This record gives sequence, C-alpha cells and structure tokens, in this order.
Amino acid sequence: MRYIDAFCHFFPQSVFRLMSETSGGTTDVGKRMQGVRTVWDLDARLKMMEPFQDYTEVISLGLPPLEGLTRPDKTPEFAKVANDGLAELCARHPNRFVGYVGALPMDNPDAAVKEAERILVRGNANGLQLHTHVNGHCLDEPQFLPIFELAAKTGKPICLHPARTPNVPDFPAEKKSRYEIWTIFGWPYETSATMARLVFSGVMTKFPDIKILTHHLGAMIPFFDARIDTGWATLGSRTSDEDYSHVLPSLGKPLLDCFKQFYGDTALCGSRAGTVCGLEFFGADHVLFASDAPFGPGGGAGYIRGSMDVMASLDIPQGDNEKICYRNAQTFFGLK
Repeated sequence: MRYIDAFCHFFPQSVFRLMSETSGGTTDVGKRMQGVRTVWDLDARLKMMEPFQDYTEVISLGLPPLEGLTRPDKTPEFAKVANDGLAELCARHPNRFVGYVGALPMDNPDAAVKEAERILVRGNANGLQLHTHVNGHCLDEPQFLPIFELAAKTGKPICLHPARTPNVPDFPAEKKSRYEIWTIFGWPYETSATMARLVFSGVMTKFPDIKILTHHLGAMIPFFDARIDTGWATLGSRTSDEDYSHVLPSLGKPLLDCFKQFYGDTALCGSRAGTVCGLEFFGADHVLFASDAPFGPGGGAGYIRGSMDVMASLDIPQGDNEKICYRNAQTFFGLK
C-alpha cells in the first residue's frame, strides 16, 4: 500500500538554529524538540524512513508555534526562513517530502496574511499550519478571519495543531499544569474547544467548503458525538449572562454535521479503537493517514509502523483504505 503521511514534523536547520537561540525553543515543548534528533537532523530523519519504501510525507514545523519563540516584529522573519527551508527540502528530496504546510507569524496578523499569500499564491505551499490559540487568543477572533478567507479562496487546506502549554493549570486553584497533563489530555481538549468555537462563531458556516485537518482524528469530537448532539441541544440553558438562542438556528444545519465538515488524521499513536471511532464519525472521505512522525518510539518509526498496522487491520473496503492511506491526501493537498 502507498502511504502519504499528512501530518508530521521537521525543522529545517535554518529555522532550528534561530529557534535554539530563544528560551521558548529550549524549554518545555521546545526542550522536547531538542531531544528528538529526527525532527531536526535530516540524515537521521531519512535513515529512519528507509524501512518504509512506499511512504512519503507532507512536512510542517513542530512546536512551539513561532509566536512562542520571539516577538511579533521578529516572527515574520522566522516564518519566511522556515517556509523557504521547508520548500527547499521538498525540492531536494521529492521522493520523501512530497509537500509542505507553511508556518505563519500569527501574532502579527497583517504579516501573517502577507506570508500566506507569498507561499500559497506565489509559492508552492500545500497548506497552512495553524495552532489552537495564538498567545491565548482563540482563532475565531476577527483579526484571524483573513487567513480563513484566503484558505477558502485558494482552496488550500489548514492543518490545525494543538498548542496548549504548561502555563494552563489543570485546576483553577493551581498556577500550572502538572505531570504533563497539559499535553496528553490538554491537547485533545484544546483542539476540540477550537473546533467548537469555529463552528459556533460561524466560521464553518461562512466558509462551507474550507478544508481544515484536525490533528489526532478530531480529538474528543468523535467519541463524544452523542454528548455534543444532546448536550448542546439545550445551548443557553446553563448560561445566565449571554443569550445563545440565535446560535443553533444560525448554523443552518444539524450541529454534528457542522463538526463533520472538518477532516481528521489517523495520528493516534497506533490506536485501532480510536481510529475506528474517528472513521465512523468522519467517514472515509474525511480521514487522512498520518503518524505524527518523528515522535514516538524509534525516532518516529514506531508511530509510522503502528499507524500502518492499524490501517491494514481495518475491515473496510479496499477503496476506502486507499482513500485514507494516500488518495485523500492527493486531493486535499493537491499532490500527484
């Protein structure tokens, strides 16, 4: 079977050097990146990929987001260096890196639009990577709307990556998250919350054909589909200081159908049960193979193999398997 890995990460050396000179690039999740050689060492990455013959990747930067590294007047430079580096890697190694998803200086909205236009309209980027918040600001805020407009206009996708940090506590009386709960449970929550905000704020209604790939197969959404359907049927009944009576009618279709506008990837650390759940929710046309390489055992090889094994184990039509493993990615990213 052919595989196109739709959501995996790599830092070109040019931007990794800039990142390594910042405090955000060497602490918390930045510390994690420093310790994963296959996310920044090209030779190590290519060697890790050798056992997987008919396997290619659509690459994007790892964490932290650019706005977690430097000031708004500097992030545009970081983004340009990163995107030029990703494009160069794809040009030099087309048999492994078939496309890239660009990074944006989202803490500088005007510069973010300019960079998105540069790489999507005048360049050859296959999409944009956005994170679930921008220095604490939700993506449904009006300053970010032009990015969604551009993605919808060009037909290029958005890849949504969680970005919760240890600074968000697990409980209100605490100052920070403990035991790395912020990533294991916090990331799926924040992805789900961002999806909900994009639905309720009307972004998904305004751009009905926009393509947004949610990392980790829609996070909590597929598992909690019934809770979403019944719990939000009484939206507003638990709120005293805002009137939500207009929200559901404004969507123009059933709430779950709004969530099914999103796409999900199979980056679930090799979980078959999770994959079955997500596939049942989104359907084969809205699921893309991904591994989240190079994280996991073996510098990424473990997650790649585990994700492949799950796909091979599914009792689904061959045509659906092919869609998920590579055909959907071809259409989604505009690949051959």
